[in-house]
Formats: sequence, structure tokens, C-alpha cells
Amino acid sequence: MTQSNSYSTAGIDGQRSIEAWRQAMAEVYYRLDIQSTHSDRLRGELIDWQSDIMGVSNFRADAQRVIRRKEAAKADKTEDFVFLFPTRHAMRFQQRGREGLVLPGSVFLVNAAEAYVIDVPDASENITIKIDRERLAGRVAGIDDLCATADFTNPLLVPAITTLGEQVLKMQPSEHSARIEDCIIDMLCLMIECRDQRDNGALIRETLGTSLFNRISANIRRNLADHALTPERAAAEHRISVRYLHKIFQYHGTTFGQVLQEERLQQAHLIILSSGHRRTINLGEVAYRCGFASQSHFSVSYKKRFGIPPRMTRPAGE
Repeated sequence: MTQSNSYSTAGIDGQRSIEAWRQAMAEVYYRLDIQSTHSDRLRGELIDWQSDIMGVSNFRADAQRVIRRKEAAKADKTEDFVFLFPTRHAMRFQQRGREGLVLPGSVFLVNAAEAYVIDVPDASENITIKIDRERLAGRVAGIDDLCATADFTNPLLVPAITTLGEQVLKMQPSEHSARIEDCIIDMLCLMIECRDQRDNGALIRETLGTSLFNRISANIRRNLADHALTPERAAAEHRISVRYLHKIFQYHGTTFGQVLQEERLQQAHLIILSSGHRRTINLGEVAYRCGFASQSHFSVSYKKRFGIPPRMTRPAGE
């Protein structure tokens, strides 16, 4: 079962805001002791996407110390690995007698079954991914030894997982939740497995490039009727440069424009095939619905692609 929730201390004053935040943190993660740097209040927001084996959350809050006490860990019997990705300010952690300062763009890992301390500065924000221990222990050798450490990943993949977490939080629970879980786990495992490979640049670029190509292609299919759909807009929506977008499509032997044209023509072809008698179909409407600038441009492109004019295409059943 997957669910999404949001929590905020907005409108809650004084000590009540600190207690409300403590309760929100317990709902999203587990029992934690919260010590606010501002003794009179705590401002915070949490957005959470949770399933039976995983939780993805976005944390924004005032300065505080987050303490996972040994007694709470023992009582909860929780065995989760928790990956924290700071996105605005550095965060300091302590666990197993180790400590470290982690900058935005990096990640650190703690074990929820053991005590730890995390110091959060004012106006802090992070993406946190909490995963049941059993889902990772069998896939990443020695993952227990990576807890309370920061330099255990390939840094090129950290931003990709942060962005993935941000996008997941915008989604509603659906029948695709299990596939989303698998995708996140695969990316986390790849991030760890690539850490010691010196010649892994090509592998990472290929993996991320294919993922982006599929995402952008899916975005094209969803927005065929948008006459303003351009490489610049697609690049901005996926937080990459236009140059990198063109390289991704070049790697797959095509261009953004070619994929867009083919998808529009295929959609138009399906509309015509599923329509009524060919003499009654409004080709201007078909062209507009599929994003073509004009009916004449559509007709020329259609004939070049399918070998016959659109009006000569026989609908199904004729």
C-alpha cells in the first residue's frame, strides 16, 4: 500500500510547534528526539511518499538536532537504511563513533536500528530515502559497513537520485508504485556499486542517458498537441542543457525533431484509421490535434512517411 502525506507547523505557535514537528517526524520516519535551536518555536514542512518497504520525503526546517536514541531504536525494532541527500546546506552526522559533514550534492547513510545524531542548520532542506534493510542487504555487499559514512557513492549519480526523489514526491499513489520502488532501489545500488570503478564514466552516461531518453520520449508522447514543444522546453523541464539533450538523442541515432515528427505522424495515422468514412474526416482538425503547424505541412509529411496522402488512408473495417 502506498500513500502520500504532508505535514507543516505553519500556524502553530511556541512549544506546540516543536511537539507537532516531533510527531510529524515520527509519522514519516520513526521515534526521534528533536531539539530546536530556537527554543521558542520550530518551523518545518515535510512531504512524504510511503509504501510498505520504502519512504521518500522532502524535509524543510529550521535549525535543530535530530536524535535517534538507543532506547527508541530498540523499542521500534526498525531496521531501515536511511539515505540523506542535503540540497541547500551542509548537515553533520554522528553514528558508531564516526562523524562527518556532508555538503549539498552529496549523501550520507545511517542505520535506523542504531543511535545517531544529525545536526540540521537553519533553512535546511533534504531528500531522504528510507528503505527496509532486507531490500538492500542482499544486493549490496557490505552495506552495513557503509553506515555512518559519506564517501561511499559515485558522486555523478547523486544528483540523479535526488531529482528522482523530487519527482516521485509529485506523484500520487498508483498501480505503478512497485515499479517506482524497483527503479529507486536500482539507482541506489548503481550509485554504490560504481563507487570503486575507475573507468565507469561510460557506464554511468549510458545508464542515465537511456533513462533520460525514455523520459523525454514519454513526455513528447504526452504533449504531441503542444505546438510550443521544443528541445529548449524539454531540456528545461528535465533540468539538463539543450546540448546534453541533443547528445542523448544522437546517442540513440535520432534527433528530438525526428522523434517528435514520428510520434505526431503515428498519432495522426491512428486517428485516421480509427475514424469513420475517410470522406468525412476533418484533416485540419487531425493536424491541429497532433501538433502540426498547418494542414498542408501535415499532408506532405504524412505522404512522405506512409507513401499515400492522409485522405487515401483507409480506416479500419474498409
